[in-house]
Amino acid sequence: MLQEDCHFKKFIGIDPGKSGGICCIEDNRLRANKCPDSVQGMSELFQDILKNTSSKDVFLYIEKVWAMPHDGRSSIFTFGQNYGQWGGIIASFNIAPIYVTPSVWMRHHEVEKGLKKQERKNIIKQMAQDYIMSSKFVPWLWKGVATLATADAIMIAKYAIDKTD
Repeated sequence: MLQEDCHFKKFIGIDPGKSGGICCIEDNRLRANKCPDSVQGMSELFQDILKNTSSKDVFLYIEKVWAMPHDGRSSIFTFGQNYGQWGGIIASFNIAPIYVTPSVWMRHHEVEKGLKKQERKNIIKQMAQDYIMSSKFVPWLWKGVATLATADAIMIAKYAIDKTD
């Protein structure tokens, strides 16, 4: 399904929540997208990101998360459904994902512990935007701006690069 003619490694970070996103960094290009609303859209986006890439050149890190006691039943179901859909899509391309907990990738990027969720999200968004600007990435099919939906995925993809090099 994946072709053998790509010479660049692709580093992919996925924040699997319904309001999360996916980021792919390849050579000097970065692409980040909000999670599509349907499994079909998720699959098509993933296929588009992987085109012309051998699975051996893909380093995919996905956030390993779970429901919290304060989460509502319907949000837990929606999250679990999205998480499982990403898992199935990834497996269909014969890619072995690496699971990373939020505390691990955030500690790596020195995100302060104990912050309120919105404050933490804003800090990560700024970190992602700073990373994009300092690395001088060429935007690849997106506007080149980190959003609350894509920031975690961008920083997970950066974590993948840091751990693979």
